[in-house]
Amino acid sequence: MKRRLSLLLFVLVLVGSIPAPAQSAMLLSNVRRIYIEKMADHLDQYLASSISEKFHGAVTVVLDRKDADAVLRGVNIGAQTTEKATVQLVDPAERQVLWSGTAGDRKIMTLDIGHGGQEKIADNIVGQLRKAMQR
Repeated sequence: MKRRLSLLLFVLVLVGSIPAPAQSAMLLSNVRRIYIEKMADHLDQYLASSISEKFHGAVTVVLDRKDADAVLRGVNIGAQTTEKATVQLVDPAERQVLWSGTAGDRKIMTLDIGHGGQEKIADNIVGQLRKAMQR
């Protein structure tokens, strides 16, 4: 009787009648390959450059979404001012937000008078991401 029950359970799991255990949530610290979606004002290119510079190969930017551990996407960038950007790092299936950050291009040393453009925004965002990944 026990043997038949075990066999029946095995067959049900095999054909998918009983769902397999859920996979565990992805951790931000496990991300090594990031795909960056196209963003307004070429922010995606500045983000790629900044990731290469700040992570020194520990995290790389991939050109094909299917090769990525996570996807970096702009969130509502068109509705924001050109001095700010918000991005999210999500799992490839876009079911889980691993990290989110907002940054501006204002330079602190000049008491918010000077601007640094998209490059400064990208550097600020990637700096925040790097700190979050080190926790």
